[in-house]
Amino acid sequence: MKVWLSVFGVIALAWSGIWFAGAYGTKRVMTGWLDARAAEGWLVHYDDLSTTGYPIRFRTVLTGPELADPRTGWAWGAPEMAITQPSYKPQRIEMAWPSTQTLASPFQRLTITNTVMEAVLQVLPGTNLALDQSEMTLTDLAVSSTEGWQMALEAAQFRMSRQAGEDAAYNILFEANALTPPAPWQAALNPAGILPEAMEQMRFEAVMAFDRPWDLSALEQSRPGITRIDLADLSAHWGRLSLRLAGEMEVDADGYPTGEIAVRAQNWREMVEMAVNTGAIPAETRGGVERVLALVAGLSGRDTDIDAPLSFRNQRVFFGPIPVGHAPQLVLR
Repeated sequence: MKVWLSVFGVIALAWSGIWFAGAYGTKRVMTGWLDARAAEGWLVHYDDLSTTGYPIRFRTVLTGPELADPRTGWAWGAPEMAITQPSYKPQRIEMAWPSTQTLASPFQRLTITNTVMEAVLQVLPGTNLALDQSEMTLTDLAVSSTEGWQMALEAAQFRMSRQAGEDAAYNILFEANALTPPAPWQAALNPAGILPEAMEQMRFEAVMAFDRPWDLSALEQSRPGITRIDLADLSAHWGRLSLRLAGEMEVDADGYPTGEIAVRAQNWREMVEMAVNTGAIPAETRGGVERVLALVAGLSGRDTDIDAPLSFRNQRVFFGPIPVGHAPQLVLR
């Protein structure tokens, strides 16, 4: 019996040493990152940083954090931020945001509330913490702006996982339910009140390749550039309106896509009216846009619906055989 007690005592002592060393290292990494941002000119403030959770996890809580990047004008603040790592698997990072936080830009300040905002990240070993897979869950999200608008989202889920054998290609899935746009958008998008208050569903599923992995440099320096999109599903459903896109595109170094996307849109005329009301389509070009889409719809066989390819080549966009304008630049800021 004494032998076993001695063995357990040695194991407990060894594990305690490992845990305290890991806790010290975890805290040092966090403070080091914050100090590095401050050295770059960021505004960095927090009231306290502590690591607890002995013996099976490292739970690091940042109290009263405020971060601001003067280059972009973006700033974030919250009562606290909690990051948890199992002590036996430190590459798994669990993040929990508080029920209230703020996000500001040079143009407005947003107050964000939620019931659940959590993320789990699995990173690869190394100093850059390259993403292997992640999952984020949101419920009862509400956003209010100093510009006077509010929006709400009942639930959403985001998943991103690195493809096996690839350094910078990821499977990405985003699903959102019951999105209520801001009141000014509602007035523009749905002036007659014929659509439900909330958009029932949005979905994005794709394989996306980038010019480098998603790691700490994406936050500290610049976002990776998109090189390929294999779009399985981009869809939205709002009352009688339905839109779905799928296809493949290669993206050059300047962000211009080349490829073809299949488009299926039901009740497209209402979508054009919504786009004009929000300013996405200039009112003076509405007639031309409607004539082009009417031709495309005619090729589809039903004048209320569109089922045609959207092609991207030579920095131009074609709807079916009809040129419609310049291609967008797919660049992450």
